[in-house]
Amino acid sequence: MKLTSKWLLWFVLVAVYASVIGGLFYYNLFKFVFDKKLQNEMVEMVRYRAPALVQMLASRPKEATFREAEIMKGLARNDDRIKSLIYLNYDASIRWHENTKFLGMSYSDYNTSVGFETNAVVQAIRDRLPRALLFGKGDYYDVAIPLLAKDNVVAGVVNVTVSRENAKRLIQASMVRYAVGVFIMMLLIGFVLYLFLLLKIIRPLGTLRDNIDAVSMNNLELEPSQRRDEIGDLGRSLSAMLDKIRGEIKGLENVEIMSLEKEQRWWKTILAVTVPKGSRAMVVDENNNILYSNFELNIPGKKQVHLLDLFDSRQQEIIQVVGEAMENPTKVLRGSVVNKNVQCVVKAVQLPDDAGKNRIVIVLEPEK
Repeated sequence: MKLTSKWLLWFVLVAVYASVIGGLFYYNLFKFVFDKKLQNEMVEMVRYRAPALVQMLASRPKEATFREAEIMKGLARNDDRIKSLIYLNYDASIRWHENTKFLGMSYSDYNTSVGFETNAVVQAIRDRLPRALLFGKGDYYDVAIPLLAKDNVVAGVVNVTVSRENAKRLIQASMVRYAVGVFIMMLLIGFVLYLFLLLKIIRPLGTLRDNIDAVSMNNLELEPSQRRDEIGDLGRSLSAMLDKIRGEIKGLENVEIMSLEKEQRWWKTILAVTVPKGSRAMVVDENNNILYSNFELNIPGKKQVHLLDLFDSRQQEIIQVVGEAMENPTKVLRGSVVNKNVQCVVKAVQLPDDAGKNRIVIVLEPEK
């Protein structure tokens, strides 16, 4: 997989992960904000009328006045989010209900016959604070708002069942806007990051790859990068490595040349002692390249002289003797050949070396 594909895959995975985590966070944030707003609106709506309600609760502790009934009906009528409303006395007996048969019923009797959705009323009376509890799979809030008289005494409670439908729609709309915003933001960030990746990493790596492809044994040179980053460091390291390789090769070539010169001097001494005067001698390697000869080789335009450059197809005898010598190390093979109109005896022997360099000594002696 290429770097761009890996980057794209990782970017998508990270973007999706961040979007999901952010979505969970914002969903809970939106839920808290809109639900809190809904609860506060219900509380403020009742508190606005709390002074009048407390006064009437004090004047008639058991029965609701006509004014209180109008206030309760107005609350339920003016806000379509309110599904039901119950007005209770300080002892939790029902002071007002849309169904008149429940008027004056105690909390326990009503809870047994009809049932409160939650115990928000109990908590509100106990804590003297508004309480809102979810029910109905999160579709409704049971909100209980205590009406406080002097000395923080609970004079009564307004219990409101509120629908969360509007809040849920607001949360859904906000999450849709969040998703669209995240998608656009990820596109912009991804585009900018891809441009950076393309211009600063992919293209420089491609240029470095082309320069490395251009390197060969004949040209071990890599132009040092002028970049001051990791890619530039990599290019300079490769250039330094090639310089070391070039130096090592040059050193090996010098060692090879010195070894060859030393070997030639050695063969010159050996052949001068062992080869009779007037005979021609030469030393060839396993590829029949002539390494040394006791006579001058005059072949213009050739640095390396081959055995076939001296003997043509009419002198197959010497080629045959050399071939047999290669197959029979240390054994002296003989034959005859005409060299420069002189009948000569050919002697060839392969002398193996401990270093694995096989040398064949060929001696041409004129026949007496």
